[in-house]
Amino acid sequence: MPKPHPNVFDSDPKSLAEMMGMDGDAERIWRPEELAAIFRHQLAAPVKFDMSNLDVGMAKRLETVSVAQGLLVKSFGDLLQHPHPPVELLNLTKEFAKAVSTHPDSPVPADVARVLYFASIAAAMTRCGKRITRLDDASLRDGIRWAAELGWLDDDTLSLLNEGLRLLEHGEAVTND
Repeated sequence: MPKPHPNVFDSDPKSLAEMMGMDGDAERIWRPEELAAIFRHQLAAPVKFDMSNLDVGMAKRLETVSVAQGLLVKSFGDLLQHPHPPVELLNLTKEFAKAVSTHPDSPVPADVARVLYFASIAAAMTRCGKRITRLDDASLRDGIRWAAELGWLDDDTLSLLNEGLRLLEHGEAVTND
């Protein structure tokens, strides 16, 4: 009598996932050209924050600042390249990127979100003279340098990150927000 084949449904799911290379903790490996395309898409994505999650004062301030400055920010790219972006929007962008980079079901690759995180901090430092992070200088310098060394960034973001690095390396003062 032939020996019965083992039933796959009786196997340990974790063992099967590991055998198939589907470890739940592993992040997908993205090619640089894929990351570049996703980052370009993220920069072009409309800046739409859910105002219902903000306290009334912050929502009103964002509206007032945007109207007063005639702010024409339609995307994250517009915000990061604006000569005088509202610090509040940069801070919200930083918090959004931080949340997206650590969310297990995020459709945005963690590296793309991390670049957006460091770029929003660099924009606040270089364009507003404000520090919107509690990272110490060494950690911030390492993070911005990491982002700037990625080979798939657009020229505007790379320039912004390098400006932020220069500020940090020359010890130019930025105030905590």
